[in-house]
Amino acid sequence: MNPRLIPLIIFVLLMMMSVPLVMRLRKSTAPEPVQIQELDMGDGRGIRVTVKPNSQRTLSLHYHVDNPGKPSIENAFFGTLPRTSPPPSFVMYTADDGDLVGLAQASVPDRIVILHDFASGDSWPQRRVTYKDADTRKSYPYYEEEEQIMARGEAMFERLREANPQPALELLRTMASRPLSIPTGQTQPPPPPPAPGQE
Repeated sequence: MNPRLIPLIIFVLLMMMSVPLVMRLRKSTAPEPVQIQELDMGDGRGIRVTVKPNSQRTLSLHYHVDNPGKPSIENAFFGTLPRTSPPPSFVMYTADDGDLVGLAQASVPDRIVILHDFASGDSWPQRRVTYKDADTRKSYPYYEEEEQIMARGEAMFERLREANPQPALELLRTMASRPLSIPTGQTQPPPPPPAPGQE
């Protein structure tokens, strides 16, 4: 063996040994989601909202649903916020005797960002995944198209809006693969100046 190759071989071996270590350290230092709000609907039902750093500039928002007798929902992504934003809080609207719940950010209370039906287990904007085979290890997942996600969300939203005519609610068009940034507040235009003689 050429003696000049020994340092190169040692270097390559050290690199190969350090890559798994770096990957483990990266995983261990990944920030955990922080719960920012929990909404308790009683009977073990509830929605938790968590926030997690997504990049150097944004935070990702997720919701989790506990619903006894129905599949749980974990880490359903629904939007982003700038990292400089304070943690948002949410207000809740209900319909169908409390089974259908809509959440809006408290700073923009007329824009619904999450819908969940505790009776059926249907949730929006979570993307549905189906499998042709009952054994999901053997079957390829089929993901719901964005048009289907929006159609589901709009149908659920109409039920919520009928039960809550005031304020005039809107559905924030959040797509599962192209989420919009949730607004952090609404700026009100300045009031018009008083008319002459009404000062």
